Amino acid sequence: MGTHSSDLAELGFDDVRVPLGNLVGEAGRGFGYIMELFQGERLVLASFANGIMQALWEEILQYGKTRQVFGQQIVQHQYWRHRLADMLAQMEAARQLTYYACDRLNRTASAQQEVSMAKLYACELVKRVAETALQLHGGYGYMEEYPIARFYRDVAAFGIGAGTSEVMREIIAKEAIDR
Repeated sequence: MGTHSSDLAELGFDDVRVPLGNLVGEAGRGFGYIMELFQGERLVLASFANGIMQALWEEILQYGKTRQVFGQQIVQHQYWRHRLADMLAQMEAARQLTYYACDRLNRTASAQQEVSMAKLYACELVKRVAETALQLHGGYGYMEEYPIARFYRDVAAFGIGAGTSEVMREIIAKEAIDR
């Protein structure tokens, strides 16, 4: 559906034996290692989401400044300005939360709650921003000639990769309760 530029594949091994000398890490700790790596992957997705939101913002702004309705740029209409203001505030919150999670992870071995918050918020928000961009572009938003349609398809899976939004909520709540 989306993210055609990403190389995604499933890789599995059956009945593979690894000589002890080729073992990476400690035996039996593979799942734990993968779970630790998820923090970085989640931050990458949050960062991707922030970048896509910025690109969507630029597309929306350019369209709003060039499209005229009743002899006036559509960005001059109050409805558009209010939508843009809300979007910009939410995008900045996502960006700052992602920066904060990166800083926490750089300072501590585990920042699961902060990373999960950044991933959840940015990846859910980018879907809403893409939907808003599509709506604000009207029929043009659905057309393949405009990047909005591609962004809309690309962000559909952001709430799934590196742990679903529901998993992020569980991690956030568990960390808050267990502290």
